[in-house]
Amino acid sequence: MNLIEPHRFTPFEAGATASVTLPGLPRSNRVDVLRIAPGLVLAHSHFSAAIRHDDDIRRPDDQVILAFNLSGRMLLIDHNGSSHKISDGQVWIIRSDGRRLQRIVEKGDGCSNLVIALTMSRLDPALAALLEQTLPDPVPLRRLRLPVPGRAELDALLDGRSDAAALLRKEGLCLALVGHAFEELATHPMSGVSADDRSLLVARITALLSERLSDTITMAELERVAAMSHVTLNLIFRAETGMTVFERLRMLRLEAAERMIRHTNRSFTEIAAQCGFSDASHLSNAFRKRFGVTASEWRRREG
Repeated sequence: MNLIEPHRFTPFEAGATASVTLPGLPRSNRVDVLRIAPGLVLAHSHFSAAIRHDDDIRRPDDQVILAFNLSGRMLLIDHNGSSHKISDGQVWIIRSDGRRLQRIVEKGDGCSNLVIALTMSRLDPALAALLEQTLPDPVPLRRLRLPVPGRAELDALLDGRSDAAALLRKEGLCLALVGHAFEELATHPMSGVSADDRSLLVARITALLSERLSDTITMAELERVAAMSHVTLNLIFRAETGMTVFERLRMLRLEAAERMIRHTNRSFTEIAAQCGFSDASHLSNAFRKRFGVTASEWRRREG
């Protein structure tokens, strides 16, 4: 298995090209690379169907990658062992984190891909944050609905020209494709999680919160339970409930406290302890913000 580090054979100067033959393979298996501008690289890969390809790919941790499948198919295996099949004209976006991705192209399949690599420093901070939110660890890649560029666009990108005017044109085309990808991420931030999965996840986490109202619950713990980042978890909770995870926890605690105030004679100190508030004063302040009156006033009114 070869370790391929694309940045090591990428030309440094804008307009420079390289045609790289993969180690031990004939010329029909190669990657054609063009440095379009600082922080922007276009690559066209060719993998023959005559043999099986099995390589590890490692990119710098400051890149976002758009991969357009032009023909054939390949398998990407991330550092968690999850497999992602790229085929049938699919488009994938990958947030490089410096970790290896295993790439497998089976004998008989072959594969050709167009790849745009953009350095994160070229992104507006808001777009970089969107990327972190929508492609979180542990699996920072996902399939997009974005179509593969049409024949005219492909011909314009792969026409072999590298003069200043052509580079400007190609930079515009590449950035337009990247822009479309980010627009999709912004419009469909959770498209990788089905509606049923979201509802089930929210119900599962809500049940956990309800069972442990008096406990200190950390977001790190919830990340482990949900098997996703706190950013993605909060996005899902907002979409399903209109509030973040901890806003939902605060609501559950207040609802439980309200029931105990209304239906029991327990002291506010006891209720506060059982419902996760630090003391009776904390409970009363939170209660006033939620219901407009103190806990004592609520008990007198409802009693």
